[in-house]
Amino acid sequence: MAEKIEPVINPSQGYVYVAEVGTPMPALPILPKDPNATMPQVGGVKSTAWRDVGNTSLENGIEMSVDGDDAETLGSWQNPNLKQTNPKKTYALTVNLEDFTVETYKLYYGAGDEAVITDPVTSKPVGFNIPLNPTATEKALLIVGTDGDNAVAWHYPKVAIIGGDSITLDPAALSEVPVKATILGYGGSTGTVTERYPL
Repeated sequence: MAEKIEPVINPSQGYVYVAEVGTPMPALPILPKDPNATMPQVGGVKSTAWRDVGNTSLENGIEMSVDGDDAETLGSWQNPNLKQTNPKKTYALTVNLEDFTVETYKLYYGAGDEAVITDPVTSKPVGFNIPLNPTATEKALLIVGTDGDNAVAWHYPKVAIIGGDSITLDPAALSEVPVKATILGYGGSTGTVTERYPL
């Protein structure tokens, strides 16, 4: 009898990507380091839809949270357990970014390209104007967690991203920029998660 392969995963590495709202999930198997490889080509040219957010925390992994009321059991005198309510839930993810770049600042501080300061000679970004009134950035989000030759992917076509906690400048560790992505509905769904798949 063949040994049963358990579909568990210990995500020793992972990759986080953002794209424009509504960007579809790449075709399986999604390549962790190049999700655009399985996206449809545009005019024979490889897609560049998904952009890597850069380094994320090894110590503080991605936290997936849910907020909402607990289900309640409703009943009658004759049947105390007649019906259970289905309260609405809001799902969110916290990602601790580690690259101190304008792309990270946009997501954390809630501003767009207008806040980027560029070098007048090279036109390269050199700084960022922190906005007075931050606005969450809406994006599509793709997370791929890998365990050796296997992976699991989460795809959210629409999320609202903004700073989730304070930035801590720790001299004994890599500093982190925590952002919170609130998952929003899009096309009748909030997202997709794959089964464990071989790479």
